[in-house]
Formats: sequence, structure tokens, C-alpha cells
Amino acid sequence: MKRLLKIWIVMIISFVSVIPFLLAQNSPKDYLKIHNDARAEVGVKPLKWDSKLALDARKFVKKHAADCVKAISTRAFKDTYGQNSAYITTSEGVTAMAMWVKLKKYYDYKSNSCIDGQEGCRTYTQVVWSESTFLGCAEVKCRDYGGTLVTCLYDPVGNIPNQRPYLVH
Repeated sequence: MKRLLKIWIVMIISFVSVIPFLLAQNSPKDYLKIHNDARAEVGVKPLKWDSKLALDARKFVKKHAADCVKAISTRAFKDTYGQNSAYITTSEGVTAMAMWVKLKKYYDYKSNSCIDGQEGCRTYTQVVWSESTFLGCAEVKCRDYGGTLVTCLYDPVGNIPNQRPYLVH
């Protein structure tokens, strides 16, 4: 009886320790909502979730779980997909997307460029790139500095030189 009780206690502790990790992970709906809200603001069609992109994003973040900070400048998919990556100190992946969307203030549509040297606005333009129709994202808890590495992939690729992310009507 004591042995059975110990097994149950271990199982309960194991399950309870996994719950925060599961709750911290965002769902495709969460990722799509923040992207599609930003796209709706500028009159761009919503993105659709793509499982293959999500799988590729998952492979990327898992590969870089030990070097998350360095991974944000790694463009593993530059010719295949659009890619946004961020290292955040929270466990909520949508926090990264909110940061990307906030960079809208540094994008000047008239000149089609980032202002005040804020080249990070290109993460915003990828979010709202009208030719991109599919999205897949993943996140992983970082082993090097704690925090979370988040990567979203977009298909077709955005941020094409000399093109605007969307048209103003």
C-alpha cells in the first residue's frame, strides 16, 4: 500500500511540474490572433496556420535551445521562408509577437524604410507582409540564459527589397 501511495505521489508531482510548461506554450490560435489583428489594421488578409512551417520552426528552436540569444540573428530559412525570431525573458511566445507589432511605429510607409535606425521594424513588416499567407511558430525554453526562444516562419517569404509590405488604398 505504501509503495502504491509513493507511485501515485511521484505521478502527481510529475504531472503538476509539467502543467506550467504546458500552460506557457501558446497555441496556433494565439499566434494567429496577434498576427491577424495587426494585418487587419492595414487591410491585409489573415494568415493561415501551416503545420509544416510550425514543425520547421520547432526544429529550429530545439536546435538552438542552448544558444538562444545567438539564434535570433540566425536566418536559417532566408531563401525559403520569412523568419522572425526573438529571445524573451517570459515564457509567453506571444510576447515576442507583440514586440514585433509594436515596431510598427518605426516603419515609414511613404519611404518604405525603418526610421531612427530601427532596422528591427522589418520584423513588423514581415508580420503584415501581404504576400505571406501561411504561418508556423514554435517556442522553446532556453538553457543558456533562461527565457524563451520564439520563431515564426512565413510563406511565401516577405521583406523583399524595393517592395512594400502592403498597399494603402
